[in-house]
Amino acid sequence: MKISNIIFALAIGSIITVTSCKDATKKTETTEEHGHEHDADGNHKEDKVAIGQEEFNVNGTSGNKEENSVTNEQSNDATIVVKANKALEYKFKVGQYEKLEYEWKSDAPLRYDFHGDPEDKDSYPKGYFESYANGTTDAAKGKVTIPYKGSHGWYWKNNSSKDITITLTTKGNYNIIGVIQ
Repeated sequence: MKISNIIFALAIGSIITVTSCKDATKKTETTEEHGHEHDADGNHKEDKVAIGQEEFNVNGTSGNKEENSVTNEQSNDATIVVKANKALEYKFKVGQYEKLEYEWKSDAPLRYDFHGDPEDKDSYPKGYFESYANGTTDAAKGKVTIPYKGSHGWYWKNNSSKDITITLTTKGNYNIIGVIQ
């Protein structure tokens, strides 16, 4: 890259920086023009700016200490049908120590096991999995911190003669694997 291009790029960056915080040179404390405040010396205040339902500091870091700083956090809804007298699993690929919030409801009770299988199977006994919750119900809600990287989710068994529909809502940092039959 030519020296003149570098100088131009630096000059443009300076202009953008100055114009994005032009109130700093006036030493005012307004948020009307660009969404954050400056102190009497023109420095950015660390006040929080509400974006959607989550709070962020002006410098862009999460204001919610509970949430992970990874960028793949998402919320999803899924409708899953467990056929009469059948079973299936619905799984997510989740990293170690990530948080997974969930709520599911079904139109009839199901046998369930919320569990995880480690990705690094060689470090665990053959067939190892960890069960977080299990039982028979038509609804469950909670939040779990995942103990190891791997596939995590639910096994549902329908012991009835009618199909059962599940509505699952999740929030966290994960990739959806989906239905495994």
